[in-house]
Amino acid sequence: MSDYNQFYVRLIRIFIFLFLIVKSNDAAENLSPGNCVQTFSSDVDYFPSKVTETFALVQCGTPVPTGLPAGTKVFNISLNNVAIMDTSVVPFLEALGLRSHITQLGSSFVSSPCLQALISNLTIISSSNMTLKSEQLSKVDAVFDSMFNLTDPKTIGISAVSDPAPLNRAEWIKFYSAFFNLEDKANSIYNQISDNYNCLKKLPSSSNPPTVAWVSYNAPSSFNNNTASWVIADAPYKKILTENAGGIYFNTTPLMYSTSSSFLSAIANVDILIDESFIARDISEVYSNFNLNSNDAQYKFVKNSAIYREDGVTSPSDGRDWFESAVLFADGVLEDMMNVVNPNLPTKDYKRVWLRNVAKGEPIKTAAS
Repeated sequence: MSDYNQFYVRLIRIFIFLFLIVKSNDAAENLSPGNCVQTFSSDVDYFPSKVTETFALVQCGTPVPTGLPAGTKVFNISLNNVAIMDTSVVPFLEALGLRSHITQLGSSFVSSPCLQALISNLTIISSSNMTLKSEQLSKVDAVFDSMFNLTDPKTIGISAVSDPAPLNRAEWIKFYSAFFNLEDKANSIYNQISDNYNCLKKLPSSSNPPTVAWVSYNAPSSFNNNTASWVIADAPYKKILTENAGGIYFNTTPLMYSTSSSFLSAIANVDILIDESFIARDISEVYSNFNLNSNDAQYKFVKNSAIYREDGVTSPSDGRDWFESAVLFADGVLEDMMNVVNPNLPTKDYKRVWLRNVAKGEPIKTAAS
């Protein structure tokens, strides 16, 4: 079932993790990562752990309906002024033509050039002064935030970046549109993205697919007891994206390593590396993070200069568009990934947007106002 295909009812009830129907029987808890259902039953809800919010979207000028469930958050629509606490919301509202409705931001690390140009006219919400923050947020109609607050009547919990598939993430545009009476526009935008994505994924060949590992390095810090770690990603949307692009998604056990040698041993046969480490501006920093050097030709991703990063488009303040536009434009991300897997796709002269080949010295593009 689509996430939010019941927009025209007055009451929207949202179960995060894509389930709108509660089954008669519940599993004890959500399955842990890597585990699958062994014996399927249509009577079992396999996602019993949910965050539940109920929104009543009331057309402005009409009365609030009576008999709403306890805890229902009531919004008069269309919303006029909103605060954005998570920058992944920005491209969705911009695509809907709602940039002018964004009046407050939780951070200045936004990659949208057009919104950067408006920063001086926007309120940056205080993160240290709670009294000031409360005063600031009292001036908006709603707050879009990835931190769920079930008791705050203005907070709308969002989690597009946690959705398990590229097109699922894009489909959140339908959710945002409901608060602005723009469902038709959202459906049109999503259908274009979906149609293009599904057309593109027919292009890759199934012969000799390369193996792709999404990895990261966590430097020692006060947040991890000053202990470094090397991690192999296990995100469903990355697996789907890799496979739709014609590659093999690398997955193994364990996913986290305490030494670089054990980590490198685990990825020894990987063809392509996508480095998601927070900091690594150039290949020398990548090599340093993973204790590699240019002479380590036993690793195919080193020998073939097949190391990529997601920081291809970044704002002057290091706000990465991978966490903004790439969340919505699943078809564009698939094009990038296809080109990583096969340089001749989707076309021979295709220029990647987000995924830059750091091993070949491809520069970071600055998204400036």
